[in-house]
Amino acid sequence: MLSEQPDPVSIRAIAGYLGRHPNTLREQIEWLLEHGLVRRHRVPGPGRGRPAWHYEAVGPVPASEDYAELAASLAWSLAENSDDPLGEAARTGRSWGAELCREHGVTPAPTESEGRQHTVELLDRLGYRPIADESADRVDLTRCPLLQAAHEHPDIVCTVHLGIVGAILSSYGADPDRLSLEPFAGRGICRLRLLTPAPEPTQPEPTQPGSAEPESTPLAG
Repeated sequence: MLSEQPDPVSIRAIAGYLGRHPNTLREQIEWLLEHGLVRRHRVPGPGRGRPAWHYEAVGPVPASEDYAELAASLAWSLAENSDDPLGEAARTGRSWGAELCREHGVTPAPTESEGRQHTVELLDRLGYRPIADESADRVDLTRCPLLQAAHEHPDIVCTVHLGIVGAILSSYGADPDRLSLEPFAGRGICRLRLLTPAPEPTQPEPTQPGSAEPESTPLAG
C-alpha cells in the first residue's frame, strides 16, 4: 500500500483505512524499516506536540499516479487558503475528470448501464481497484490513491473524487447527478454509489375536517 501512495503516510491513516490497530502496524513497519524497504520522515503536527513519523516505500511511485500528487497538494492548499474549499475541489475534480476522459479517448456509451460499466473500468485503470455489483451501482473502491490527504481532509479529497467520477459518467452519457461516496465504509474500502435513490417528494399534509381553507392572496395589479 505504501508503494502506491504519492506522499508519506502516517500510521494512524494506514490503521484507519485498513481497520487495523496502530500497534500491530507499527511492528510491521519497523521490520520494513530495518530491511530498507521503507523510510520515514518527521512531519510537524497541528499542535505543539512532537512531530509525527510519516512513512513511504523505497522506490518510485507508479507513473499512473501523476495526478494523485497534484490532487494531494491541492487538498492541503485548499484546506489552508481557500474561502470555498469544497466548491473549488468540486470544480477541479470535474476539470480533471474531463481531462482524463480526453486522455483515454472516452466517447458516449450506447446505454446508461454501459456508461456506468465503462466508468468502473476507467476507475480501475486510474488505480482505484473498484469492485462493482452487476448493475454497476454500488462500487467498492479498494484502493485510495490519496490516503494521507484523505485522512486529514476527507471532505475535500472525497469532493475531488466525486467531481472526477461525475465528469467520467457524463462523458460516457450516464447520469452524474445521483453520485454519493461513503469514505472508509469498511476495512480498506470507500463505497461509491452511482445510482443513489432520489429523495421521496414531500407530500402536503391533509386538511383536517372542519378546518378553514387558507385565504388566497390577491395578485398585485
